Amino acid sequence: MIIEIGFVLSMVLGGSALIQVAGARGLGVPILGSVAGLSLYLCIGAVQVLTPITTSPILTVILVVTLPGALWLWRRFHGAHLPISPLWAGIVIAGVTSAVALFRALPQFAWSNDSLQYLLSGSLIASNNITNASIFLLPKRLIAVPELHAVANFGDEYYVQSITPLIAGLVLALLSWMLWESLSTHLSKRALIVLIGGGVLFLVSMNRFIFHAFYINGHMLFALLMLVVVGGGWMLVSNDSVSKNALVTAMVLSVGALVFVRAESPILVLLMILPILLDRSVNYLPKVILLATLGLSTIAWQIFIAAVYLDQGLSVVFSVWGLLAFGILVLAAIPLLKWSFIMKRGRVILVLVHAILWLGLLVLFVREPEILIRSVSSTFENVVLGAGSWGLSLILIVVLLLIASFIPLKNSVNLRFPLTSFIPLAFLLAYLRDGAYRVGDGDSLNRMWIQLVPVALMYLLVTVAIGERRRRSAATSNIQTTASKHVAK
Repeated sequence: MIIEIGFVLSMVLGGSALIQVAGARGLGVPILGSVAGLSLYLCIGAVQVLTPITTSPILTVILVVTLPGALWLWRRFHGAHLPISPLWAGIVIAGVTSAVALFRALPQFAWSNDSLQYLLSGSLIASNNITNASIFLLPKRLIAVPELHAVANFGDEYYVQSITPLIAGLVLALLSWMLWESLSTHLSKRALIVLIGGGVLFLVSMNRFIFHAFYINGHMLFALLMLVVVGGGWMLVSNDSVSKNALVTAMVLSVGALVFVRAESPILVLLMILPILLDRSVNYLPKVILLATLGLSTIAWQIFIAAVYLDQGLSVVFSVWGLLAFGILVLAAIPLLKWSFIMKRGRVILVLVHAILWLGLLVLFVREPEILIRSVSSTFENVVLGAGSWGLSLILIVVLLLIASFIPLKNSVNLRFPLTSFIPLAFLLAYLRDGAYRVGDGDSLNRMWIQLVPVALMYLLVTVAIGERRRRSAATSNIQTTASKHVAK
C-alpha cells in the first residue's frame, strides 16, 4: 500500500506545485493540480518509452515530483507569491491516503481481455521491456493505461487498485469545480449547490459511470482529460475568475497525455481543440502550444510504432502512415493560425468539418452499407433498448442536449462541437477498424459514450444556469416587478 500511496501522492503534489506556479489558487490547486500531475506522469512516461531512457515507473514518480517541485522552489526563491497552508496540505495528504486505503480494502474491479493486455504492457514497462511488446499489443492498447498500473509490479501486484476509482472521483471534483468557478457570479450559493449536487448525483446514479469507475481500461481516464480540454477551453473564453495560464497548462498536458490513451485519440483531440484554435479571443501562443503538442506527440508515437513493426520484420500498416501524416499536417497548420481569412470564418470552418465527416460517412456507406447499418442497429439496441446497460440515462442526456441546442449560450460551440462531431466520427471508425459495432455492454462504441458524458453534463448544466432564454426571462420578470411597484404608487 505504501507504494500505491506514494505513487498517487506524487501526482497530486507534483501537479499541485506546477499548477500553482501557473497561477491557480484555492481549490483549483489540488483539483486542477491532480489532473495536471496525472497528465504530467503520463507524458513523462511516454518520453521514457519513446527514448532510450529506462521506462521504470520509479523514475517517473521521482521526476513528476522533483521537476515541478524544483520549479516551485525557484519561483518562490525569486519572490513569487506561492502561499502554502500546512493545514490544507495535511488535509489533502490525509484524504488521498484514506482514499487509497479505502479502495484497497474494497477491491472492486471490472476487467475484460483488454484489461489483461493493458496489464501485460504495464509489466513490460515496469521491467524496461516495452520494446518487446507485440504489434497486437502496442498499436491498439497504447501506453497510458499500462503506465498507470506499471508501478504495481514493484509491490508484487498486477494493477493499482485505487487509481481508476480515484480518476472517477476526480471527474466529479473537476466538474464541480469548473461549474462553481464558472457560475458563482450568476447564481446564489444555494442554487449553485443544488445544481452541482444534482449533476454529481446524476453521474453516480448512472450504471455505466460506476462500471467504468472500477473498469481496468482507459475510458474514464479519457473522460477526465477530455473534460479538462473541452471544459477548460470553454472557461478560457468565458471566465476570468480562473488563471488562464493554469487552464492552458492543464489543457496542454492533457492533450499530450490523450494521444497515448487510445489509437483514435489524435483525431478526437483535434476536434476538441478546434473551436479554441478558431477563436479570435484566444491568444496566438496557447493555440500554437496546443497544436504543436498534438502534432509532435502523434508523430513521435507513430514513428515508435513503425519502428516496432520494422524490428519484427513486418510491413508498417496503413493506419500508422495515416496518423503519421496527420501529425505532420497538424504541425504544418500552425502558420494558418495567423491567417485572418481563416480566423474570421471559424464558425464556417466548424460547419465544413461537420459536413466533411458526414460526407465521408456517406461515401463509405455507399461503398459498403452493411457496416453502417449493423453499427446503427447495434447502437440503437445498446442505447435505447437496454442492451448496453445504460438504462434511460443516455437517452435522457440526448433529449436534453437537443433541447439545450435551442437555448443561446455564449461560446456554446466550444462545448457542443466536440459532442456533435463525435457522432459521424464514431461510425467512421467502424469502417476504419473493418468491423461493425455489436450488441452488448462490452461493445467498443457503447463503452466510448462515457468519455463524452461529463462534457455533455457540463454543457447542460451551464445552459440551464446562464442560457440566454433564462436571462431574458429573469430580466422580463424584473421589469414587470418594477412596473408593478410604480403602478402601486
